[in-house]
Amino acid sequence: MASSSSVPKSSMQETPAYEIRRRTMSLEEWDLNVQVENPVDFVSLAHHGYDIKKYYEAQDLINYFDMLNGPTYMNLVKHFRVRAQVYDCKAAQLEMDEKVLIDPSSAGKSREEMGLEPFTVTKIRSSILGISMFISEEQIAWLIKRASEGRFVSGLDNNKTNPWNDTVNKTMFNSTKKGKYRDLSMEHKLLLKIQNENLLPKGGGGDQPSLDHRVFLHFFMTKEKANVPKYIFRHMIKTLKEVKQSTCVRCLMEDFFLKSFIKVGFWMLSEQPMSHMITSLAK
Repeated sequence: MASSSSVPKSSMQETPAYEIRRRTMSLEEWDLNVQVENPVDFVSLAHHGYDIKKYYEAQDLINYFDMLNGPTYMNLVKHFRVRAQVYDCKAAQLEMDEKVLIDPSSAGKSREEMGLEPFTVTKIRSSILGISMFISEEQIAWLIKRASEGRFVSGLDNNKTNPWNDTVNKTMFNSTKKGKYRDLSMEHKLLLKIQNENLLPKGGGGDQPSLDHRVFLHFFMTKEKANVPKYIFRHMIKTLKEVKQSTCVRCLMEDFFLKSFIKVGFWMLSEQPMSHMITSLAK
């Protein structure tokens, strides 16, 4: 299984600087209804004639599904989600502009000279009880023990003339013509269902996936290595930017991220004064 041997920089500061992070959603935590995803039982599916575990073994994702089938920490997910925001180049520049507004003499200075951390990669920032946390593509790759490598295709915009249409239709329907959901084999329906619920969660809509998502499904069906951490992270960013007011959200990766750190990373807070609050909140 391909994985990075080095541990990425922690998503929680080693010596946390407690801060009050404002909500990025108009909703309160208690107004949020988190949809819990159904676990995937590959053994039961194989017993009923659908041995689809091989597709996820080819993508080095068995460890991911093992952890995904664990408990869900609803309160932690809610606290994280309502304060989550995408920190990209645009947000980093806005951060510098705000510094200049406060102190005009800082104009022209570097981020370090302004007292800001260097901008390196796009992250999803949030906090829980004042403890700053972030999720990045590198973090996801490390947590699922799967290197961030493989094919990544995005921004196809459901263009009907795109050559990817013929490719994915051939894979999904054994025809160059686009079929309907009912035309899929049962095995392919299961792969699509798992993708929609456990990899790139949908917030609603019909059964027909976008062209981007059909290409992702094509990689699984053909066992061609896809850059799963990148797909997941980009999907999280897209979801955060689109879903701001809905009370019913699917926070699959936030939940996976938090339960992973409860298992392998919350020990970093063992000597911090708020660690006992984190533990009680997770229950």
